[in-house]
Amino acid sequence: MATKPLRLLHAANLRLDCPLQHVFDSRGEISPVPDDVLELISIATLTAFDRLIDLAIERDIDALLITGNTFEGSVPSLSAEAALRIGLDRLYEHQIPVFVTPGTIDPANAWEDLSYLPNNVHVFKELDETPIDLSDRGRDLATILPVSVDSTIDLRTLENLNNTKSSDRNGRPFLVGLLFPSRSTTKLSATNRLTGLDWLACNESDVAIELAKRDQKQNDESLNVQSGPQGLSFNECGPRGATLLEVDGLRNVKETFIPLCPVRWERLTQSLDGLSSKDDLLERMLDVVERQPELRGELVRIIEWRLDRTLGETKGWERDAAVSELAAALTQLTDKPGGLRFIHRIRPLDTDLSLIDSGHRELLTEYLLAINRRSPVTRTAMTKWLTDGRVANTLKTGRWESWAESIEPETVAGRSQELGWDWFTSMSKRI
Repeated sequence: MATKPLRLLHAANLRLDCPLQHVFDSRGEISPVPDDVLELISIATLTAFDRLIDLAIERDIDALLITGNTFEGSVPSLSAEAALRIGLDRLYEHQIPVFVTPGTIDPANAWEDLSYLPNNVHVFKELDETPIDLSDRGRDLATILPVSVDSTIDLRTLENLNNTKSSDRNGRPFLVGLLFPSRSTTKLSATNRLTGLDWLACNESDVAIELAKRDQKQNDESLNVQSGPQGLSFNECGPRGATLLEVDGLRNVKETFIPLCPVRWERLTQSLDGLSSKDDLLERMLDVVERQPELRGELVRIIEWRLDRTLGETKGWERDAAVSELAAALTQLTDKPGGLRFIHRIRPLDTDLSLIDSGHRELLTEYLLAINRRSPVTRTAMTKWLTDGRVANTLKTGRWESWAESIEPETVAGRSQELGWDWFTSMSKRI
């Protein structure tokens, strides 16, 4: 009967219960996102962790490797601790061991402060800890040990490792290193220090990764740099998940990336050249969205669009109000309640001052800067200014109070910028 392959699942940057960023419009306000979508976003990291535990059990793995940043140690979270406890207990019930290294946000003392960890979990708190052998029914599968960029794991030092009987790669268990977070800035020597490892598991946010990559330049296939299973912002776009490592009896290695994120971030660019109308623009953007492949388990997709042009005309897309209206229309066309949900963010074009007559350009720049330099306006102060200006005299009785209560100072500031741009542009056209 064929020998069961070694199966290891590598995850990092779980960041349990850490909030997702950028769920705001261009003015920093919460966008009109349905409550059920906001709920999916609020528990995204916890959902990704639940999926990681499900995957470990479904694939009958031999061990789960977690390399740093599991939770925010400086910000206690009952939700994060409860999710961690439930997930690790489920793995304990299936006799799946878990090996953990601390990270920059979850140092060793943060793990020590946890009230409970099941017996299947081993947290490497020091680099000089004894390597741990992983076995199945008396068969040696792998040896797990913590390493750093300053470690030396080469053929000459393998025999010094506990329980390692041979320096011959084929005559010993599969050797897996878990990279410790490091603040070292010392450059590695030309000698590859970690080439004795069969596999090195790294956290992508670790400042030592670039050094580790340099150290593994002659053995890149053994280096797995793992991102988090759920991105927190547009800086973490695309598929996010974990890596399944399978090693057969001949020590052939197979790596499979498995998406786990419920919320997917994407950045897309749409050209404005050759467009005849807003409807034409919407049609092209919709076509780009429909051509994107849907990820396994994807529940919400948040897209940030960058409008691009080579021609001088901006056609109004430098205005916040215009792009907000476009984003709302695109969301309405793509969002599928009961299916994949969408949130669209569209960055307005930068103001093209080349469209303004040179005689007015400096004046417009000063006008816009003056608005930006003003201190934030309170509703009370704005109401007083409007009252002093006798705006109420132009409205019917009762309308003034309701209008003054509902209007936002930020809206007035944004509108003043638009009116200034329109006025200077129109002046240039007349000249």
